Amino acid sequence: MARSKITIQKDNRAGRTRRWLVRWYGEYDPRTDKQKRYCESFERRKDAENLAQKLQREFDDGLCRDEKKITLRELTDRFLRVKRNSYTAGTLTNYRITVNRLLKYFDPNIQVAKIQREDAERFVSQIGYIQKNLIAKGKEMSDSGRSVELRNCKKIFNVAVEWNYIRTNPFAKLSLRINDVQSWHFINAEEFETILRCTRTTRHKAFYAIQYGCGLRSGEALNLLWDGINVDFESNRITIVNRPGSEDIPQFKIKDKEARSIPMPQWVVDILTKLHTQSSENCPFVFLTAERWARVRKNWHKFRAEGRAREWKNRNLQNNTLRDLQQCCLRAGIKTNEKLVLHSLRKSWATNLANSGVPVHTLMKMGGWSSIETVQEFYLKSTDENEKKAVEILNNLVGGCGRGVRLSPSSDTNAGKTVQGHHLPSP
Repeated sequence: MARSKITIQKDNRAGRTRRWLVRWYGEYDPRTDKQKRYCESFERRKDAENLAQKLQREFDDGLCRDEKKITLRELTDRFLRVKRNSYTAGTLTNYRITVNRLLKYFDPNIQVAKIQREDAERFVSQIGYIQKNLIAKGKEMSDSGRSVELRNCKKIFNVAVEWNYIRTNPFAKLSLRINDVQSWHFINAEEFETILRCTRTTRHKAFYAIQYGCGLRSGEALNLLWDGINVDFESNRITIVNRPGSEDIPQFKIKDKEARSIPMPQWVVDILTKLHTQSSENCPFVFLTAERWARVRKNWHKFRAEGRAREWKNRNLQNNTLRDLQQCCLRAGIKTNEKLVLHSLRKSWATNLANSGVPVHTLMKMGGWSSIETVQEFYLKSTDENEKKAVEILNNLVGGCGRGVRLSPSSDTNAGKTVQGHHLPSP
């Protein structure tokens, strides 16, 4: 007969520090007429009662009464092995970093079921302080980096729940205290025109234009091909699609996996058309020179030969892109203490559209974002010009009908007097 009772007992044997015992039975096996028996010990009765209540809720919800014993190292090894073909090389690298931090903080041989929410909170609280290279430079991990770490932990332990290794995810409801988001420099139209004038090559001008005018990520721009699909001069559109790797052309995967098509402003079309006339017929990439393409193709052949094709990254296409932009901004006389990187071009594109009244859902579709919160929190930046527009709207709403209206119905003798403590200016 199946036994389902959960009991709390006190262990009075000498030398015991964890005296309170919680005992329960696993699933009934009709073939053997047996049930596994489990026991957890605690120093405090309150902790034992909390576990008993938690177990009772889980059993009432129909969760399995048996726990599969698996260590943290075993879980992380299986996770990386199973997910190896599901994620890009960059994503797998991020998961490996998270796994290394988990194994460094916890005992690799600890049973996953033993990791409680309190343990998870302590781990999360120190994220960013165990990176030796950051500590040596006196820096902390960025908020975005810490968020990635927590998201990865949640994913790993969610999989443990799906695989029935644990009943609940100890990281599930944890959140990070986000510091002030680092201010980034909004590039207005006048500044961007100056950047174009100070850019020395058509290739660089087109590279910056397609990010500022179409909102492409730098990696998306670098992967564009002269194939009539990525750049379509007939419809004046840029189309971003996943590309499987071939013998000569490296693979490309969109960040959020969703293909999208973006219209090109005419000034972007004009710069790209000029670049197209100057490009080598032997190079299929829009923003690579023939010499650079030869090196890229050689490196891609090497990756394929060594079985490392999945490790190919966008940065293998081109280098020094950030340095080139920052030098161009110096020539343009743009001085700022705010963050100014290639991604600022894309963010400024989003801000320009938002300031012009483009709906957020349209902006999400054009920019390829999967989260509206991401657009609102990181990609929309108030500008002085927007504030001026807001004040002008308010002035038009009230100023027209309010002109000449006095604060007091009495005559001009009120001028210079006070009403409810406020000084009235003379008309």
